[in-house]
Amino acid sequence: MRSIIRAVTFDCADPYALAEFWARAVGAVIAPGSSPGDPEVYVDTPDGQPRMLFQRVPESKLAKNRVHLDLGPVEAGRDEEVDRLVGLGATFVADFRESDGTGFVVLADPEGNEFCVESP
Repeated sequence: MRSIIRAVTFDCADPYALAEFWARAVGAVIAPGSSPGDPEVYVDTPDGQPRMLFQRVPESKLAKNRVHLDLGPVEAGRDEEVDRLVGLGATFVADFRESDGTGFVVLADPEGNEFCVESP
């Protein structure tokens, strides 16, 4: 017996706005029927990846994530992808790039959830 991952869930203050950021970040779409103000919003991800669920919670984020996403750029290099994501509203957190091109960059989404951008 086993379980499958149905969704990666983000607790947040504004589900629709955060879903818009992540849909653009991963080349996905917000599930039909969703609208601003909804308490839960799904993002239907491509390529058989788990859906992303954004749900409104009353409390704000207080500490570092215990789980985070690692993104692997598909159509650009790591540095170009970092620039693109910052342009979408992510903020720079930390730089772990190495001179040989390996390593990663830590960013945060518009509500402060950290994620990494690795080399392709």
